[in-house]
Amino acid sequence: MNSENKHIVLKAKNIIIGYTSKKKTVSISESINFSINKGELIGLVGTNGIGKSTLLRTLASMQPSLKGSVFINENDLENLSPLELANELSIVLTEAPASANLSVLELVSLGRHPYTNWIGSLSESDLDIINKAIQATGIEALKHQKCFELSDGQLQKVMIARALTQDTPLILLDEPTTHLDLYHRASILKLLKELTIKSKKTILFSTHEIDLAIQLSDKMIVMTSEKVFLTVRII
Repeated sequence: MNSENKHIVLKAKNIIIGYTSKKKTVSISESINFSINKGELIGLVGTNGIGKSTLLRTLASMQPSLKGSVFINENDLENLSPLELANELSIVLTEAPASANLSVLELVSLGRHPYTNWIGSLSESDLDIINKAIQATGIEALKHQKCFELSDGQLQKVMIARALTQDTPLILLDEPTTHLDLYHRASILKLLKELTIKSKKTILFSTHEIDLAIQLSDKMIVMTSEKVFLTVRII
């Protein structure tokens, strides 16, 4: 493995995930430690309700950790501004986009928002990145369709294309194969694997497709009620 692949993109150090309210603090999982390298595909698995979504939201700074630190490219998450964070990671959640009335091209183009000027004008470079993301996800034929017209599988590819358009070294996806049939579940995960190989992006995704995740992932983060641990794929 060369030095490029050994570059650590994401590191969790002794983090505790959970929720804090006025009345109490609820810890979901503790002592979480792992590191993920450039160009790796990482599957996050565990039973329903174990905290996979909470972990992803914590890693994306959508909710704070109860303790510990998260580092992206050696930068402490707490020290990054929203704009700086948008240059480091993109996230695809399970919720349907609120902008379903947009065309596919318009929704994918939103990924360039962190880089555009105050009126949101797209440069030639922006347009090139958008077109490459559309090509990489195989959705050229859908460019001018409205998002509400798409199937679940098509919409998932559109959301991945938007994340690619954001052009971050790290992409997080929460259950990207939810509500898809077997063919499209396999198709989405194979697409994620291809993206890590061709673009050298680091992709962390939660999933219930353990068999497929084992086959395609470079590593897996396994969440249990006792602990969270990282496993390495044996080829």
